[in-house]
Amino acid sequence: MKICVAIPTYNHTERLGGIVASLPRGVCAVVVDDGSNPPVKVGGENVRLLRFEKNRGKAEALKAAFGFAGKLGFTHIVTMDADGQHAPSSLPDFISAAEKSPDKIIVGVRDFDAPDIPPKRRFLNKFSNFWFERETGERLGDTQCGFRCYPLAQIERLALDFGGFVFEVELLVKAAWAGIGFEQIPIPTIYDESTIGGSHYKPFSDTLKFTLMNTKLYFQSLLLPRGWLKKIALKK
Repeated sequence: MKICVAIPTYNHTERLGGIVASLPRGVCAVVVDDGSNPPVKVGGENVRLLRFEKNRGKAEALKAAFGFAGKLGFTHIVTMDADGQHAPSSLPDFISAAEKSPDKIIVGVRDFDAPDIPPKRRFLNKFSNFWFERETGERLGDTQCGFRCYPLAQIERLALDFGGFVFEVELLVKAAWAGIGFEQIPIPTIYDESTIGGSHYKPFSDTLKFTLMNTKLYFQSLLLPRGWLKKIALKK
């Protein structure tokens, strides 16, 4: 097993250096600069920097990180956000869980009953969890958290159609249809003015995309047998 960390970033420079510096010694970080202006500058012996000249969205940044990590020989990749919502101190928990369950996706779960959670974020997470359960028959405590560990060989098998912010939720649904298991681990819930204000989520357009994706996935899960769902989830 060989694990690296992927950090997509778009105009999040104030905390990126601290996040990279806080990673456990020897852990490689693949930073994907998704068209930031000015360009991201981050260095270090174990840092690999990819850059898009124009912003392509988080989905494309993650796909680039997956492909790059695979070429470097990594078997697993832990995804983290660059806005400070994900604590590097939790990384050993992901590594430990991945070592015990190398073929499963390790999902970070925040405590959405905490009093400092913004009401909109609490609603969006519960809404997403609701539809994930309806589409897969499985329960996850946090389908919106981007702090996860992916087995690259398993992810490479999935046929993913949606981009942007809904990409990570579709990935979970297709993984469930394909029979890829999940492990859930608790992580700190970090929300402050900078992490909330720095979000690039577009309330109208991204919510519309999320609704359209869930409508498609729900009716597929409702009308098609499990065997067909697995075929849909996997690349041909």
